[in-house]
Amino acid sequence: MLNGTLRVARFHLTLYRRTWRATTFTSFLMPLLYLGVVGIGAGSYVENDVEGFSYVRFLAPGLLAVVAFQTAAEEAGFPLYAAIRLTNRYQRMLTAPLSLGQVLAGHLFFITIRAAVSAVVFCAVAALLGVFDSWLCLLLVPVAMVVALAAAAPLFAFTGRLTSSANLMTVSRLVVLPLSMFSGVFFPVGDLPAAVQPLIRISPLWHGVELCRGLSGAFTAGSGTTPLSLAGHLGILLLWAAVGFALTLLVFRRHLSD
Repeated sequence: MLNGTLRVARFHLTLYRRTWRATTFTSFLMPLLYLGVVGIGAGSYVENDVEGFSYVRFLAPGLLAVVAFQTAAEEAGFPLYAAIRLTNRYQRMLTAPLSLGQVLAGHLFFITIRAAVSAVVFCAVAALLGVFDSWLCLLLVPVAMVVALAAAAPLFAFTGRLTSSANLMTVSRLVVLPLSMFSGVFFPVGDLPAAVQPLIRISPLWHGVELCRGLSGAFTAGSGTTPLSLAGHLGILLLWAAVGFALTLLVFRRHLSD
């Protein structure tokens, strides 16, 4: 199982080496621009701390979670649709000695690697800017990987059911973008209308933001987050990943048997 999964992940990494420049802006430059312009620039006008953090240190962990979330959404969108509907890449992989679980797990593992690379770059730049002042910020890298997995697994199931790529843009506009804006990244979720808050709090991105921000309290002052709450956020993310993977297996077995 593990050998097949790694072979599939290596295949996707080989492809990505040829196309990584096309993702430079969304994976690296855009979150860093937000950190510099919004966090450091506009954030200097925010006089009061936000949940015990200066605004830039409130913003930075959330941006890292968004990077992982959007990386997962990007890869689980058109690239996945093309692999199963246009190029039949998945079908060809299954003619090799690979199981469906290995093919899916390998693709998901590749997504977590992409998220990890983006997180390392983000942490390095944030450290150079003085936002993170401890090597403990590297604890956020595996969290970014879990966030990417928790987002990608259920999105795989959704994309696997599509018969047209037109609905992919709908997901981006109605799910990915709103969650990126309103999951507590730029301001606390408690500032949103009460009717909306429960919808935000069940999303994997909100749990990822809270987990990243809670861990950042280990190397920045002012966080009252408890280990139990961090474990709870991590558990919800793993639940999203497990349920999403199970649904993806079900959907793909039906589709690929047609």
